[in-house]
Amino acid sequence: MLFRLPTTPGPEVETEMRRQIGAWAGVIPGLRRLRFGADTGGRAMGYQFALLTEFDDQAAMDAYVTHPLHAEFLRWAVDRQFEVLRFDYPLDETTSLLES
Repeated sequence: MLFRLPTTPGPEVETEMRRQIGAWAGVIPGLRRLRFGADTGGRAMGYQFALLTEFDDQAAMDAYVTHPLHAEFLRWAVDRQFEVLRFDYPLDETTSLLES
């Protein structure tokens, strides 16, 4: 997911996002990987933050979408007028090009 505010966010926005997203680890079932960061390259067409999530399977991703912690975060983002770009795809032999 990519997140963009209509104005430049202060550091408190990133801190709050990191706090809320970090609370998902070990709580949302099937969440395998969770990464979050702020754009540092200036090439993200104004998107300021990125969130990468990986799930055990489609059922885990579907459950995440309706999980109360995720819903709370989305309400927070909507209240602040974030534009959110979502992109979902399966992890399989055609999409995993390099595993470390």
